[in-house]
Amino acid sequence: MTLHGETALVTGAGRGLGRASALSLSRSGAKVALNGRTRPPLEETAREIEAAGGQCLIAEGDISDPQQAAAVVQRTTEALSPVAILVNNAATIGPAKFTEDADPDSWAETLAVNLNGPQALCREVLPLMRQQERGRILNVISGLAWVAFPRFSAYCTSKAALWQMTRCLSEELRDEPVQVVALDPGVMDTGMQEDIRSLDSQQLGPVRDQFLQMRDQGLLRDPGEVAELVAALAEREEEKDSGATFSLRDLDNLRSAGR
Repeated sequence: MTLHGETALVTGAGRGLGRASALSLSRSGAKVALNGRTRPPLEETAREIEAAGGQCLIAEGDISDPQQAAAVVQRTTEALSPVAILVNNAATIGPAKFTEDADPDSWAETLAVNLNGPQALCREVLPLMRQQERGRILNVISGLAWVAFPRFSAYCTSKAALWQMTRCLSEELRDEPVQVVALDPGVMDTGMQEDIRSLDSQQLGPVRDQFLQMRDQGLLRDPGEVAELVAALAEREEEKDSGATFSLRDLDNLRSAGR
């Protein structure tokens, strides 16, 4: 229970890695604020946490709206305690179209959720972390931050920008007790992956067959395993971590270092 008494805010906590991360952080002793835009999935996550004896809060809201992001952090602070751990996990895959064919509103929404939301939450939680002299920000990126993926340029662009924001923010906080890290979870067996596979070949192109093959061969990662990495990173206070990118292959080393 190494996170006992600390409050974690997890975005996109209604399914996939967000839900698994909330459960993992709760098992480590954290009080968890569950954020998302749709309440019923958050309620399912909350029931799982409470059934296991954990403490949580449903903090519904669209964090791509700066005012709603501020309200989520304020409600979390008042109901639990100031946020010490922020997991920027919420994301949308965006328009499955070539760049020239992408609807401007869909493109803008993708960047608003995947990039502007994390920036808004970082702005809100950093003063709280300074007051506690302890903070951990985990930004969930993707291998598509540096791999070109035709038809999903909005998603790739947003994740590349979030990776760079992580690195820039870590430099800005170099002399402060807050670490900011990026997490590349790999291709997971989540609702987002199901959404991608549901697109037809004309929309997704040849990569659809690759994703179907990965599913059939059991190569999609379990979000519960990746969530263990989230908890392991949340527990650490290593200045050298800040600005770094972690993936599942780092989990064993982090566990060994924690012993």
